[in-house]
Amino acid sequence: MQKILISLSVILLLSFCDGNKKNSSFQLKGTLSDSKAETLYLEKLGSSKQVIIDSVILDENGNFEFTNYTPKIGFYRIKTNDKNFAMLVLDSTDKVTITGSVKDLGNTFKVEGSPETTIFIEYNNLSKSRDIKLDSLNKEFQLLMETNKMDSKRMDSLSAIFEGPYNSIINQTNTLMVDKISKNTNMYSSIMAIQALDPDKYSDLYKSLDAGLSKKFPNDKNVIMFHEVVERMLSTNVGQFAPEISLPSPDGKEIALSSLKGKLVLIDFWASWCGPCRKEMPNVVKIYSKFKNKGFEIYGVSLDQDKEKWMEAITKDGINWPQVSDLKYWDNVAARIYNVQGIPYTVLIDKDGKIIAKNLRGQELEKKIAEVLK
Repeated sequence: MQKILISLSVILLLSFCDGNKKNSSFQLKGTLSDSKAETLYLEKLGSSKQVIIDSVILDENGNFEFTNYTPKIGFYRIKTNDKNFAMLVLDSTDKVTITGSVKDLGNTFKVEGSPETTIFIEYNNLSKSRDIKLDSLNKEFQLLMETNKMDSKRMDSLSAIFEGPYNSIINQTNTLMVDKISKNTNMYSSIMAIQALDPDKYSDLYKSLDAGLSKKFPNDKNVIMFHEVVERMLSTNVGQFAPEISLPSPDGKEIALSSLKGKLVLIDFWASWCGPCRKEMPNVVKIYSKFKNKGFEIYGVSLDQDKEKWMEAITKDGINWPQVSDLKYWDNVAARIYNVQGIPYTVLIDKDGKIIAKNLRGQELEKKIAEVLK
């Protein structure tokens, strides 16, 4: 799946909260070794850019203190430049002390007095450990690919061998992440961590985090937007009735999802520019041919922007089921309603319009369709 973080990842950085003048409760100071009177900047992370909100020059001993800004809860960083920084999650009552080397802030900094930053670092360490293991596995896979001439069949076989270890790494990390988020459902930092977890599989955890944050930070814009996203997620959970979609086909005719009620319907989110989608399409074509006369239909939703490329892909891939798109890319209204974070993505709806499965592909999808149509 092409993972495009378009929901939660954007939410974290969508809006700024203006800072106040320095007050007596907040402190942000520390000592950095290897100092040569560098300028240290404090930035607040925003939707499209970072904004410098304070700066200080390290003294001869590497000591510093920011004195001109009191943060509201949010994501920040201190830096000497854009490649040398340390992430912080700050609140207005924190009394923060930072130590480390000014030459390598990201790998050496230590923080006291910021509970949010502490838990953020713990989440980050879990992610780093996962990524190191996945990188090692990928290098091993690439080495085997380079040293052995393989046809597509042998390549698929090799991929299947590596799929087990890959899933094991992901599952182990997810288990640890779920446990930590479950114990920190009122921590702002948990918004970032939960992005790694499938909302369909961990909907209860999303609900718990939403409740905890809404209670602790009821007026925070990011928390309010997180709540709205969780509400959309829950409305498209398995067992819920599928929200209506009505979008134009390539010839401009509006096609409503509800017009297919009475059949088993697969909503297939895809795009002509999506490599994994195009690779999966022959399997979808095969499934459609097998079940189309047995009460099965597909409602294709394209996240294309270019109508000609969309139509070209329809012809080239042999797609002959209903296709719709508003040509708005990731702002596609249906993708937003169904909280699509990556494509290909599928939603299977029974004849009554109820969601019965999500994100099935390949043999798994074919097996489910056959089972329901019995």
